[in-house]
Amino acid sequence: MAELQLFGTIQSEEDWWNEDCVTYRNFIKELNDLGDKKSINVVINSIGGDVFAANAIYSALVMNKATITGTIIGICASAATIVLMACESRRIAKNAILMAHNPSISLWGSYQAEELLKLADVTNQVKKSIVTAYMERLDKTEEEINQLMDEESWYVGQEAVDAGFCDNVIEAEFQNSALSQKFMVNGVSYSFKNYVETFVPDNIRRKVQALSVTRQKGTGTFFDTSNTTQKGNGTMGENENGTPVITDAQGLKAAYPQLCAQIASDAVSAERERLKAIDEIAKGIPEDVLMKARYEEPVSAADLALAQMKANNAAGRQFLADMVQELNSSGAGEVGAEPNAGYDPQAQKKVENAQKVAGFAAKLKADKRRG
Repeated sequence: MAELQLFGTIQSEEDWWNEDCVTYRNFIKELNDLGDKKSINVVINSIGGDVFAANAIYSALVMNKATITGTIIGICASAATIVLMACESRRIAKNAILMAHNPSISLWGSYQAEELLKLADVTNQVKKSIVTAYMERLDKTEEEINQLMDEESWYVGQEAVDAGFCDNVIEAEFQNSALSQKFMVNGVSYSFKNYVETFVPDNIRRKVQALSVTRQKGTGTFFDTSNTTQKGNGTMGENENGTPVITDAQGLKAAYPQLCAQIASDAVSAERERLKAIDEIAKGIPEDVLMKARYEEPVSAADLALAQMKANNAAGRQFLADMVQELNSSGAGEVGAEPNAGYDPQAQKKVENAQKVAGFAAKLKADKRRG
């Protein structure tokens, strides 16, 4: 059986910003390059993308002479489900995801009301094309299909079979085949058995987690390495229950690369905001205090402002205490409240003469030679 991989978003043209995409031109070229084959397996791990590109791939598969099998190994969502409908046989891993919803259009720029109404009509026509593709394979009425698309329906493994989107669940032994280690998403290697996109709702993620061979704690991204992995000095393995054993930071990064990358990104953003907030209140704060708060003993802007207010309050109290002590030491405190009459030379001379007369009289009185 020949194999084609539909990994990444479905695009009409190459995306300069996203390497993990599939254009209808490239996919159809690879399909034609296979030549005459009796059977072709289309392995799907895609969150969807351009409906028109997906319709082109759908038509190419329908017109091909080979028997087409669709295999969902991670996620088949949105426009990717259109490609799945072109497959005569459809199977899904027991912990893989299928999602169907209404089409949407991303807008850039300014639009008038008439233009928006035209876009709404286009969106409705696009939905009709998807409904038509679904009705070819699902044992459902048009009303039922419209309802499940309106509700944005998520299915995990057997649920997709029960809903009619798939024919059967992949056998357990397939989960450990070589295929499970072949695809990349955003430059990170994944295995289908535990790959879940970050946009998947928590309740669906928990379902996948419960069905995964390697279970994780919490609702974060899933363990994406098998057996024991050594990266740098970090060692990571599994205990007897299949739970990953992580002993250091390198092991954590190896087990949860996306989670660690997100934590690092959030930490950088938070640190930038902290420094920005400190810069906004820096006026009047000594430079050495700012440097310490920024880098040596990092604190938030609020904590720095509070500490500076306390320091200013203490400095003010000390200034008043020093002023009181200086006044007391200078003797200024002993100055009375009597007004100063000013300096009068004549009055001062009279006082001096009176003092002299009084002194002379005292001497005469003390002279023993006088009877």
